[in-house]
Amino acid sequence: MKKYKKFFMFLDNFSKIIITSHENPDADAISSEYALYLLLKKLGYNAAIMTCEEIPEKYSFINIGNYINVYSRENIINEDLSDAALVVLDTNTPTNTGYIYNLIKDFIKDIFIIDHHEIDENIFNKEKSIIDENSSSTCEILYNIFKYCHVDIDFPAAQAIYAGILYDTGSFIYPKTSSKTLEIASILVNKGVIPNNIYSNLYEMNSLSSLRLQSKVFSEIEFYHYNKIALQVMLKTTLEYFKANYEDGDNIINLPLKCKDILVSVFFKENYNGILRCSIRSKNNIDVVGIAKKYGGGGHTTAAGFKCTESLEIVKEKVIKEIIQLLG
Repeated sequence: MKKYKKFFMFLDNFSKIIITSHENPDADAISSEYALYLLLKKLGYNAAIMTCEEIPEKYSFINIGNYINVYSRENIINEDLSDAALVVLDTNTPTNTGYIYNLIKDFIKDIFIIDHHEIDENIFNKEKSIIDENSSSTCEILYNIFKYCHVDIDFPAAQAIYAGILYDTGSFIYPKTSSKTLEIASILVNKGVIPNNIYSNLYEMNSLSSLRLQSKVFSEIEFYHYNKIALQVMLKTTLEYFKANYEDGDNIINLPLKCKDILVSVFFKENYNGILRCSIRSKNNIDVVGIAKKYGGGGHTTAAGFKCTESLEIVKEKVIKEIIQLLG
């Protein structure tokens, strides 16, 4: 296909390919980095994955061969990037990659983006991107790129792609789960992927501190607008108290949506560095991505988020008002 052909025509202009994804990487981000690295190495490209954060323990099973390594600021500065290109995965905003982009942007020659999130047309370069908003995940796009190249998907790549798809479809229940998505999953299982193992690694390896953290946050849930909106908060102090990891709060936002009355779930979460983020989830195809975009974020129709630049109380009040207007 034309969009895949232009990707490899782009890569052929450089002697080194740097692969990265967004900060606070999830299973789709990590898996797509890993799968693309395996593909490019098979095709003979000089590729490297450059991340700025340790892989959460529950995702470590993806990294067979330990090809995903954390680069410190000093490591990056010492890299020769004079003839390198950056491929950004699972976000269409390069600045979302953490400190990596700011450190290398003046040294790399160009950037290519592969993503499945909604985009801001005003700041986007269509010629140097593969964006498929209909794909369930970036890993689904990576599967299609493998097929385009006629490269066999061996077990490590198959496991990674399956993990990314499983995570970003909410275990095959989110709206963008298509018959094609399920067909891909079936093919990957035939490659040796064991669905129960992937699910167990992603969702059944939480620590006791994680359970206590989730219990605490969930116990303080707030309801708005005739109980149609649920709001939860996870602060740095709470993480410290329970000695929990930031990613231990990943699934908290989905819990309120199990209630038939709740249409929108809002989750404010602060990491150990004091950075506050807002995640929004909805059901019945209620479009919340527009709210996230107003605050410099993005995502999907029913799953979006942004990094907060104002205090919790200020942003909280604004977001609730926005959602109430949306619901009418």
